[in-house]
Amino acid sequence: MSSRPFVYVAVAALVLARSLVFVLWEESYFDSNQAVIGLMAKHLIEGRAFPLFMYGQNYMLAVEAWLAAPFFLIAGPSVAALKIPLVLINLAIALLLVRILERDVGLHPLSAALAAIFVILPSPGTAAQFLEASGGIFDAALYILLIWMTRRRPVWCGLIFGLGFIHRPFTGYGLIALLALDAANGELRTRRGLTRLAAMLTTASGVWLLVQLAVPHSPAMGPGTTPADLKNAGSAIGAISDRFCFEWDTLPAAAWKLVTVHWPMLFGTRVQRLFDFAVNSHLSQGFPGAGWLLAGAMIVAAIRVAREIVPRRSWDRRDDFCVYLLLVAALSVCGYVVARCGEITIYRMRYDMLSVLGAAGLAAWFMRIEPAGWARTVWIAVLVGWAAMNAVVHGRLWHEYLHDTPIGYKRQIIAEMDRRGIRYATADYWLAYSLTFLTNERIIVRSDRSRIRDYDRVLPEHWHEAVRISRKPCGRAPAVVPRIYLCPP
Repeated sequence: MSSRPFVYVAVAALVLARSLVFVLWEESYFDSNQAVIGLMAKHLIEGRAFPLFMYGQNYMLAVEAWLAAPFFLIAGPSVAALKIPLVLINLAIALLLVRILERDVGLHPLSAALAAIFVILPSPGTAAQFLEASGGIFDAALYILLIWMTRRRPVWCGLIFGLGFIHRPFTGYGLIALLALDAANGELRTRRGLTRLAAMLTTASGVWLLVQLAVPHSPAMGPGTTPADLKNAGSAIGAISDRFCFEWDTLPAAAWKLVTVHWPMLFGTRVQRLFDFAVNSHLSQGFPGAGWLLAGAMIVAAIRVAREIVPRRSWDRRDDFCVYLLLVAALSVCGYVVARCGEITIYRMRYDMLSVLGAAGLAAWFMRIEPAGWARTVWIAVLVGWAAMNAVVHGRLWHEYLHDTPIGYKRQIIAEMDRRGIRYATADYWLAYSLTFLTNERIIVRSDRSRIRDYDRVLPEHWHEAVRISRKPCGRAPAVVPRIYLCPP
């Protein structure tokens, strides 16, 4: 009997195991960015608004809100219903990656799953961000895999690229990598290749045009608004370029931070509190020396691949997908290092989540060309050890939430407001929308950074009964939770 079904079931089980804590316990990883997406889905099923982009901006398609809407209809608005589509996306990414590595690279299903382990079983801090309902942080990986699968079907490829790029511009790395690969293989020098490229770009342009035609009719800041309600509204490309920052003198430090800060966090090798990743937990992830072992394994794989291709000045066509993933990761890394003026911190991990695809591509390439022997066995043992390290922390996280669930302070704030009969408040952004969503808009909290204009209109009408949720003490009022106070407006 083929082992393929068992491998795919195991892959799905691992993805679910590392995901469901963040679905079943809302207090584990939930903030106002995700709450805004949830409120968009709620307004959608109520027929109050049909959002095109995330509220408060004119870029990042509201795909996650539309995906969550059917689950809200069935189960009602909740953090779990919001994140179920993201779990399905994570499953699709993992299973597609294994399938392509098996079909196109020629790996045994078990070897393909091992190469894809960086996506299947990341550390809890990274897994939480893979499930963040905040504008498609990891969704770009799905678009990139679908671009590869449809590369010979230009209309489908154009549709996927057009939608993916408007949803999350990191999808563009997939197109650039594909064009570079086709150029290297001579595909772009043929009439067939140029015809496919023209058809794909034409289709993508059509998607972009349709979105632009819909923009004037979209509720940019919640029900009853239009793009005119956005302050300093410009084009979506302009909004993205505003976040681009380049300075020559930051490049060396940024490259060093990439290796010593970003990758150890992304791959979970650094010993670090999960709380630093905004995960509500008392645990830490990573183990001393794990980073050196994983880095050593990746360097060995890179050297082995280089020894294979440098003398020949080419690679086997079976490795095209590995090259594609490495190019995507390289573009992602370059964009992160070059375009952020050296701003490489834990809070900006989202700007390079695609390095995990590059690691999978390198691992797959190594396993395809390295024959059975002690070198391959030791290398695989390191990879299995890294995965086991993550599995241990995920297991401890499950134990913590099953037996000693961390307190959700936002629910404590809501309980105190309900006890006092408070239905209106103001707060900073990171409290306002999460509290509003968790109460299903029973309590309206206006943010100091407005994304939903309705709340700005409602609060003045109820100012006499509103409170200010403050992180600083006011008078002698006691804290309702540590460092949170209910103050006069």
